[in-house]
Amino acid sequence: MADSITDNPEDEADEGYDAAFDQHRAALYDMLMEYADDHDLSDGFMAVLASDIGLSLRMVAYAAETEKPSVGGLRVDLDRYARELGDSVRDAKKYAAEFIAEAKAAQEGDEDEDEDATGPDEDGSDGKDGDPKSRPS
Repeated sequence: MADSITDNPEDEADEGYDAAFDQHRAALYDMLMEYADDHDLSDGFMAVLASDIGLSLRMVAYAAETEKPSVGGLRVDLDRYARELGDSVRDAKKYAAEFIAEAKAAQEGDEDEDEDATGPDEDGSDGKDGDPKSRPS
């Protein structure tokens, strides 16, 4: 018997939709980030690529899943897609402060790990306790 999360993950009314969405989103995100790392691509560039792929997939989905696809119907569906993306951006803006706080904390954690990994500075200090190297410039 199939797992309920994968029976019909695209049915938003299905109680497994959120779990399937999160699972697949995380897997695709990991693949994209690995690809970006392998090819030394910036996060901003990857965002543009992913957006372009999303738009192309939406157009393909309309053509493939509509009984009688039409130019007008595709335009209406693209308008709907633009509204959905706008809703997502508005939701993201609501959590901007929280996101930035988490990003800064992660950056500080990475800097601390880098300092710990490199050991003491050339002058023998650890870059802390009044050492000018520990102060932001």
